[in-house]
Amino acid sequence: MAALAQQTKANFLLSHFKAFLVFQKFNHNTYSKATHREQHSANMGSGSVVDTGEIDFSKWRKLYSRDFGISNSLIPAYAWTVLKSLQSGGFEAYLVGGCVRDLILNKIPKDFDVITTARLPQIKRRFHRAIIVGRRFPICRVHVNGSIVEVSSFDTRAKPTGASEKLSVPKMPKKFHQKDFILWKDSMHRDFTVNSLFFDPSVNTIYDYADAIVDLKSLQLRTLVPAHLSFEEDCARILRGLRLAARLKLSFSKEIEIAMHKLSPSIMLLNKSRLMMEVNYMLSYGAAEPSLSLLQRFSILEMLLPFHAAHLAQQSNKQLSESSVMLMKLFSSLDQLVTCDRPSHDSLWVALLAFHLALITDPQGAFVVLTFASVLYHGNWKEGVNFARRHSDAASIYAREISDSQGSISDDELVERVTELAVLVQNSLDILTDKDSLQEAMSKFPGSPCSGLVFVSKNMRKVVEVIFDVLIGDVRSLKTRRNSFEIDYTLLGKGQTHETRFVLGKVILDTIAPGVIPGSEVIKHTLVKVDAQLSKNAPKENMGGNVKFKKRKFVCEDDNQPNASSEIKHNRDEKRNTVIAKQSKEKAVEKHDNESLGQKLDNGDAVTKKKSKGEQSELPQNGTRMVLEGVKHQVPPHKKERKGGDKYQQASVNHLKLSHNVDNGATTKQHSLKEKRDSSREQKEEKGESLHSRKQDLKGGKLASDEKSKPKAGNQTLSDLFRR
Repeated sequence: MAALAQQTKANFLLSHFKAFLVFQKFNHNTYSKATHREQHSANMGSGSVVDTGEIDFSKWRKLYSRDFGISNSLIPAYAWTVLKSLQSGGFEAYLVGGCVRDLILNKIPKDFDVITTARLPQIKRRFHRAIIVGRRFPICRVHVNGSIVEVSSFDTRAKPTGASEKLSVPKMPKKFHQKDFILWKDSMHRDFTVNSLFFDPSVNTIYDYADAIVDLKSLQLRTLVPAHLSFEEDCARILRGLRLAARLKLSFSKEIEIAMHKLSPSIMLLNKSRLMMEVNYMLSYGAAEPSLSLLQRFSILEMLLPFHAAHLAQQSNKQLSESSVMLMKLFSSLDQLVTCDRPSHDSLWVALLAFHLALITDPQGAFVVLTFASVLYHGNWKEGVNFARRHSDAASIYAREISDSQGSISDDELVERVTELAVLVQNSLDILTDKDSLQEAMSKFPGSPCSGLVFVSKNMRKVVEVIFDVLIGDVRSLKTRRNSFEIDYTLLGKGQTHETRFVLGKVILDTIAPGVIPGSEVIKHTLVKVDAQLSKNAPKENMGGNVKFKKRKFVCEDDNQPNASSEIKHNRDEKRNTVIAKQSKEKAVEKHDNESLGQKLDNGDAVTKKKSKGEQSELPQNGTRMVLEGVKHQVPPHKKERKGGDKYQQASVNHLKLSHNVDNGATTKQHSLKEKRDSSREQKEEKGESLHSRKQDLKGGKLASDEKSKPKAGNQTLSDLFRR
């Protein structure tokens, strides 16, 4: 293993050195071409590659991929399978788009797309699991070894559309072939130059027809046709351009900036699922904070998330830096944990938005928020509270969302406040999913624009609600176990509830109390190169190489329960109604005269205490009933694994019966002792007291022993019972 690590490190450094040499080679050309492009843009009024309708062959070049440190081991096995299958059938096949761009920049690609000369039906016949999807731009989605490769055909992309219709085709130079013309023609249909590269790893050749390498070196984003024509053809390219600029730190040409400002309202024409996909690409792949900044800069955030946009505008009017704005800090903390190859599920950023909405609507004390996040992170109420108490001094104060804690807080009050915050977060999802709720909430920001657009689905709301359900029931009994506090990115990407809840707690803790969680560090967005050929025992299907990461393992008691049970939902609704009633009562009290204010507050406190007492006494009764039913009808899963599962069930019933008999026997003995003391109190007082003391000790010992042997019904929550 040590030798493998040293070899991997050596390959990594060598690749970086090669990439550095290649970019140095293009330094002079980059400067001269950039100067020429600026002059051309000034004369033509456009910075795009195609303005005159003619092909500039001087931009065509073929590059050796290994000069950029790209080896075959960086191509995953499933992509190799698709490429080799198509090429063995006599077709041309290339990697295309973002994966080539990221490999050149030494970043890990999000996915690997393929383009081929084969027609879509021919592609489908070559693979066992392949389907053709899409109407405007149909592709073939191929499933290989649990991964998906999207394969497009030159045939379906050959029809000129929009701005590409004006391109004329002069006579081909001798050093180029018909294949180059096909590739060039396809590149003209791409959104940006940096996405117009083709790569054939079988011959280690990268094909560039639009100075894409120069743009990557200068970190500039350019369109292949005039920007306004490109964005009119597909307005989603505006969002895609912002995402690329945020992730790769690219600069915009003046032409693109003008076109984005002018055509940004057109994104309202996109359907909600497309908007959800584009926003998810922005927020789940490690560039959420810069993406939000760019959305705000081009006045797009006020269309997608008007409430948050109004809040950020209010904060900017107070001349607060982005580093002091909690919303930006939350997504900055998220960016440290996820990247393109290890993204989060979209439920995580929706939960973050709802959490921030709740704090804007009803600011909370620092210790309450710290406890809220700590319990989500630890999955255990006791551990979470202890952690929060140890680090209460490290909590940051955000003027609009979090206030300084005033004095100490009792455990009962802490439980109530954490539960109320969880209910508020769930209620805040209405602003993200319901148009009427959004417009009502925008009344907090008079004069701020509101598009009325909501693109988060109702189904997503249900998924996010489940994340906070554990804080709404009997939160004291929350005792989830984790074997490791490392993130399982496979489960996180799938939206597994426990893992999403854990990472959500970590993000909030890193925001309000940076550094309190040991091992928190920034993920470097660079490519880790692993040569599969170094492993002698590697299977043949992996000989093409792959990017590997350590698997995370943990154990939770309710991994198989992604959805909330009916009892949890009932508790959630009951708590939600209590919180709403409490808020309504507070508003009503404020409207009364000062003379009756004290009396009404006292009455409100009395009613609240009575309700709280009723709720606390009701849950153990339901819990006892469920325990009795569970003992009669089923055996807990973790007990079935032990020897004698049936004996455990029968013993549990016997223990419950034995407890009842002991209680009856104890009552009879106490009555008998009382009669003896009354008849001979003066003569046998000392003897009676001694006998009574011994029998009480025997009874107490027997009851204590019996309590240890029977199941603990009172300490179990309804969620634990449903998990069983």
